[in-house]
Amino acid sequence: MLKARTWLLLALTLALTCGVAGAAEKAPKGAKAAQEWELIIPNGEIQKTTVQPAARINTLEGKTVVLRWNGKNNGDIFLDRLAVLLQQKYPNTKIVKSYTDSRLNTITGNQAQSKFVTDTILAMKPDLVIAAQAD
Repeated sequence: MLKARTWLLLALTLALTCGVAGAAEKAPKGAKAAQEWELIIPNGEIQKTTVQPAARINTLEGKTVVLRWNGKNNGDIFLDRLAVLLQQKYPNTKIVKSYTDSRLNTITGNQAQSKFVTDTILAMKPDLVIAAQAD
């Protein structure tokens, strides 16, 4: 049985996730402004850079959504439920549970492993990736 805190987090995440498409539909195209970031290099050097946010999709219909789990307890339960709800709301959306591949449902411990997980998920050609962890 999931704890009340877990259900609250589930409800909040679902509200944010399922509300994303509706919110994006109302935003005018190109409304996202560039963001200023300070990058701290391991040697202590600080570099300032401008980053343009990625374009937002305005619907999940016909899109591919990849669900990513890092292997923590109950994250898969959350993502399984999210998959059902997304499929009900957006029946033409392809939902891919990347965590069915045991090599991907792990907390990455080094750069090579992180790159493998990232490259494998990118090869699935997602329009959106939703990652979850739980305890």
